[in-house]
Amino acid sequence: MKIRTHHYTLQPGPDPWRAARAPRQGALLEVTFDEGTTGYADLHPWAEFGHAPLSDHLASLTTDEPTHLANLALRHARTDAAARRAGVSLFDGLPEVLSHALFTDWTMAPRSAFEQCVADGYRTAKLKIGRDLEREAEALNQLADLPLRWRLDANASFQGRDERPARPLPPIRTSEPLVPTQWLGQLTDTIRNNIAFLEDPFPYEADAWTVLSEREKVPLALDWELPSSPPPWPGAQILVIKPAAQDAFPLALAAAHSGMELVVTHSMDHPLGQSVALWTAMRLRQRHGDLVLEGGLQAAGLYSADEFSEHIRTRGPQTIPPPGTGFGFDELLEKLPWKTIR
Repeated sequence: MKIRTHHYTLQPGPDPWRAARAPRQGALLEVTFDEGTTGYADLHPWAEFGHAPLSDHLASLTTDEPTHLANLALRHARTDAAARRAGVSLFDGLPEVLSHALFTDWTMAPRSAFEQCVADGYRTAKLKIGRDLEREAEALNQLADLPLRWRLDANASFQGRDERPARPLPPIRTSEPLVPTQWLGQLTDTIRNNIAFLEDPFPYEADAWTVLSEREKVPLALDWELPSSPPPWPGAQILVIKPAAQDAFPLALAAAHSGMELVVTHSMDHPLGQSVALWTAMRLRQRHGDLVLEGGLQAAGLYSADEFSEHIRTRGPQTIPPPGTGFGFDELLEKLPWKTIR
């Protein structure tokens, strides 16, 4: 097996409410397998979520013991290679999966940005919360009249206990740790009724998640730090799957068999990695039907545009797969400067 790499840096886009918070680095892989087929994949670790540095994953590819992320990238490259050899796109014949609209520092967004989402046909928007919960509650309440469902990603910004006090809750003080009940109590009934799910309110613990979900009537989605035991996971109704970091198909099968709904998202990675996420969502939709919900499959404004991102077009919540064979981008990949590591 021969492996060549191309390092890249993704620069944040111009609009702060859609842009990544900082430049992101990763590496594309060109893998020529022993049978002579060649495929491509993306390797994009997140040190913030416990992944080893990119250099460690690349070093592992020079051995016979690749890291988990590197091994997943090799699998994607093999899938890509088989399609390229056959001269077909991996997206041919697969059902469509729509996407939510993604906002990062969304409290800075003008109201017109959300109104445009509605005009473009989006039904759901994903908002990152936890940086300034008081401000976020106020800003969200101002959007109550819009016909959108809200996916709220807390990234474990709440503390785990969830006890309803006998007396009214005091106003939010952002210097204090908050329980989800306290924050949800700041939202209008209209917003509460339009919460599609609350993602990772705090690290998963079955009893606490069950109490929160049942008491507040809010669906909970599990993303990072999955339990070591297989599903079902009490209190978690939705599983968020990132193909760049997780073995998506067996994980989705186990979750679907337990009745969980599935949301496939990219890892805010290179457009090639986003293409893998889109294909995974479509394949899972083909297998599991309506259990696969709208995904996190678009990255408009997340990074500055480049030749690769311009090959993934959108039509509102619909994502148009990139042209070409395999995962796409044929000519762009062929002309990159590659460095042999194995």
